[in-house]
Amino acid sequence: MWLETFEREATRRGATVLYAESTQDAAKLVAEIACKHDVKKVVKTKSMVSEEMQLNRVLGEMGVQSIETDLSEYILQINGNEPPSHIIALAKDKNEIADLFAKTYNKPRLTDIPEMMREAREVLRPHFMSVDMGVTGGNFLIAETGSVAVVTNEGNEGRVYGDAARACRGDRHRKDDLPTLEDLATAMRLLPRSATGQTISNYFSLLTGPRADGEQDGPKHMYFVLVNGGRTGLIGGEFQDMLRCIRCGACMNHCPTVRCIRRSAGTRMGGFIPGRWDRC
Repeated sequence: MWLETFEREATRRGATVLYAESTQDAAKLVAEIACKHDVKKVVKTKSMVSEEMQLNRVLGEMGVQSIETDLSEYILQINGNEPPSHIIALAKDKNEIADLFAKTYNKPRLTDIPEMMREAREVLRPHFMSVDMGVTGGNFLIAETGSVAVVTNEGNEGRVYGDAARACRGDRHRKDDLPTLEDLATAMRLLPRSATGQTISNYFSLLTGPRADGEQDGPKHMYFVLVNGGRTGLIGGEFQDMLRCIRCGACMNHCPTVRCIRRSAGTRMGGFIPGRWDRC
């Protein structure tokens, strides 16, 4: 019911809503969107569903350059496209990142964090100005407005649907759909507190259709790809409660076993992504 309402309202506001049964189907849809708009470069926010889709690999096989804007994901990308092992935590420690930046940029090794951040910005910002398509995950769907809510702490979600983008695409699993903006307000009190202990996230955006005639900001086209990926198969079964996962990462921060695995081996143990049913 709420998905039908979401699709109707999103379509009314000019967006295109697409459904994918599997992550492979979703990746194919994205590839078709990129081909349709003659996309050569994509910038992405951190998106666990795109990790399931292996989206960077799929786009790369098409000759499309994909750039991560989340600093942690960007670090993993330049480190040989290493998969993430935590949904919100930094991928490496400071010394590992310093070594990686010095090797990648062929510049003197920096250890001051603000200087390291500036070094990364100087590389990433030119990509933001030459992007053809932006890709972001979504935290929640809001049925009554046909919107997708996006939460970050770096503001990188603003880089993927700005004026430069010809097309913008938002991912969301077919769960975490909310009826109203009032319900979203409740969820947004829960998410940052559970994830990082903050009362509110640094950045919060609602994607509600492409820019209208006469508007100067926003993408020319907007697509929402809703991925099932086996979720509906859990309804009514033993593991239905898993669908309550909002991917805050609190389980990883508190579970001694997961913390031990990540600190000792990280992705060498196969990784761990909350809400991904073939990993949990």
